[in-house]
Amino acid sequence: MSLLRTLANRLPFHSIRSRMLLIALLPALLTEFGLVAYFTSQSLDTAERTLLARADNAARHLGDALTYALVSGDTALAHVLLAAEVRNSQLAHARVLDRSGNIFASQGRLPAADHVVRRVSISLPRAELADEVLYAAETPAVPSMLGQVEVSVTRDAVEAFTRAALVHAVLLMLAALTLTGMVAWRLSDRLASQLNHIGRVVARLARDDLSVRTHLPVQGEVGQLAAGVNNMADALLAQRTQMEARIQAATADLAAKKDMAERANMAKSRFFAAASHDLRQPLHALTLFVAALKARNRQAETQPLIDNIESSTAAMELLFNALLDISRLDAGAIEPHPVHFSLGRLFADLNKQFSALAADKQLSLRFRCNAPVLYSDPLLLERILVNLVANAIRYTDDGGVLVTCRQRGRMARLAVYDTGRGIPEDQHESVFQEFVQLHNTARDRSKGLGLGLAIVSRLGRLLGHRVGLRSRPGRGSMFSIDVPLGDPALIRAPSPPASPGKMPADALVLLIDDETAILRGMAELFDNWNIDLVTAHSAAEAEHWLVSLERAPDVIVTDYRLPDDDGLAAITRLRQHFGRDIPAILLTGDTAPETLQRITQAGLPLLHKPLRPAKLRALLTHLLQQARAADVG
Repeated sequence: MSLLRTLANRLPFHSIRSRMLLIALLPALLTEFGLVAYFTSQSLDTAERTLLARADNAARHLGDALTYALVSGDTALAHVLLAAEVRNSQLAHARVLDRSGNIFASQGRLPAADHVVRRVSISLPRAELADEVLYAAETPAVPSMLGQVEVSVTRDAVEAFTRAALVHAVLLMLAALTLTGMVAWRLSDRLASQLNHIGRVVARLARDDLSVRTHLPVQGEVGQLAAGVNNMADALLAQRTQMEARIQAATADLAAKKDMAERANMAKSRFFAAASHDLRQPLHALTLFVAALKARNRQAETQPLIDNIESSTAAMELLFNALLDISRLDAGAIEPHPVHFSLGRLFADLNKQFSALAADKQLSLRFRCNAPVLYSDPLLLERILVNLVANAIRYTDDGGVLVTCRQRGRMARLAVYDTGRGIPEDQHESVFQEFVQLHNTARDRSKGLGLGLAIVSRLGRLLGHRVGLRSRPGRGSMFSIDVPLGDPALIRAPSPPASPGKMPADALVLLIDDETAILRGMAELFDNWNIDLVTAHSAAEAEHWLVSLERAPDVIVTDYRLPDDDGLAAITRLRQHFGRDIPAILLTGDTAPETLQRITQAGLPLLHKPLRPAKLRALLTHLLQQARAADVG
């Protein structure tokens, strides 16, 4: 059993080899143990009986041999007979007792507790006494009981035989177990090596190496297992080949569709940018002509007509600016500048902006604020709230609009509630897409272009503020935006607005644009402002006129798209020609994201067509005053 424990400790029982060894050794061990135990016990019994028989034989032999010595009283003869019997029969001791129990003769040591003792009575046969001539006349009658002989033997020989028998039995068991183990080990080693080979093949198959195969004969169960593994590998290889072919076909189809979609998207973007630019150009010229006409008009009866034209162009400008905001956000041309600011002032501005519009529709407009200081970009956040409040008023026919701000831990939730028509739950995501208007199927321009919520969604992502929506059709909607709370101690006092100042009288402005109508409109506008203007269709033409005037312009105003090059190249060319960093303004009606990114990276002031003349004049005044201050310094 100790051998089994040793094998159990050294060999894991989950292996085939250990199980085969256990199956082979356990029956052999049990069988050998039974046989050894049986034969050993038989041998021990035989040794015990032999010992007892030797003692009995020695006692009977002495009993017969000592009769004469007891009768004659010859102790010397008794000692000789006892010594011979002790030596021949390997007795521990032997002695003779007379009829009185006295020791007549003795040989060897006294018997111990573990000795086997045997006693035999010594008697004189009566027939022999009657026929004996020696005693016939002189001895009348001799009693038949002469005495006793006592012998003992030790168990040392039996114990030595027992030890030797056990040692031989153990050696025999070890030899048998060793032989059995060697045979079982040889058989298990062959089986284990075959199974390990199959296991390594399966492991490589699991690592997607489908080219590996087993190389075992197909005879027997292991061979059938190996053949099954090979069949499985063949099936996996065929399936992977088919799957790869399908994946390649699907990938090629997907790549073709993706390429088609990208080309369509690029074509749409180019078309949208071109259409936006081409539409902005005449609108820009119209805005300039309306501004010039309004400045020159002296007849009261034509003033309402001019005002209506100006209102229409302003509405068109508003729609184009919404498209521009989407393009700028997609192009990443808008960067947030978060500060700590008071929300009360923002709510007051919104109230002033929308109170009249709400009153016209007989709607209530209320503002409630419980978190007065926020941390965000106030201009972009105001743009979000402007779109949300405008939408709420636009799609509410009865009731009112409530704008709230409630603190939620370290965040504040701005929410715009309305009692309008509501939005179905399955449309909550689509309303944040471009040109989606659920309640304007007729595309009424007075209800917007469907870009307000798209701008809100993009601005929310830009600022990192979560935008939420809850709505019940027929009951109203709630748009929310989560904004971090600010620190009142970090609010910066607003700087006083700078005075617009006056345009220098001797200023010369260069205008480059390939549209003749725009050049004429700008010429009329600058004439009303009493500002000297040089117009050109290209950078080369501008350079020609300036050389003839022998003067460098104080400010360059150029369109981004020019026939020979773009506006950035024109500005660079003129600055290099005159050897100075002339202030410049870029005008564009282009809304392509890559164009906006390039202009933003150039770091030049940018005005989008159609532009407001007042904004252009303010920027010109600022640049001219800044340039004159630098020259003086």
